[in-house]
Amino acid sequence: MQYKQEIHDNFSPLPVKEVPLYSEEMCGLAALERLKETLYGDEDPSQVYYKENTIRIVQEDGFYSLQLYLPGVPKSDVQLSKTGDELNVRIGNHRRNLVLPQALAALQPAGAKMEEDYLKIKFAEAARV
Repeated sequence: MQYKQEIHDNFSPLPVKEVPLYSEEMCGLAALERLKETLYGDEDPSQVYYKENTIRIVQEDGFYSLQLYLPGVPKSDVQLSKTGDELNVRIGNHRRNLVLPQALAALQPAGAKMEEDYLKIKFAEAARV
């Protein structure tokens, strides 16, 4: 039960579906039909269960900010680097390369903060040498 609650807490606000441990292996169409009924009942399984903008670009105070929705991730676990027009985001063993829009590709990251489950990465013009 401890881990069940932890899973719900860690994935919140995403809905978590639960399936009991069946006494037999899930083989064949009848078993899949039973699994479908357990998971979805009368729901449409193709529906969107959660809607949140996971990436936002905001312009404020003369700066651009790229905002990544990362609920439950502490800022200290996030590593950022920029290579050309890509922003490389690493959280533990997971890495994602985001191709930046032209407006941000020419700019450099100038700080980041975690606020309301969003990692807000501020972009500024590169220092001229």
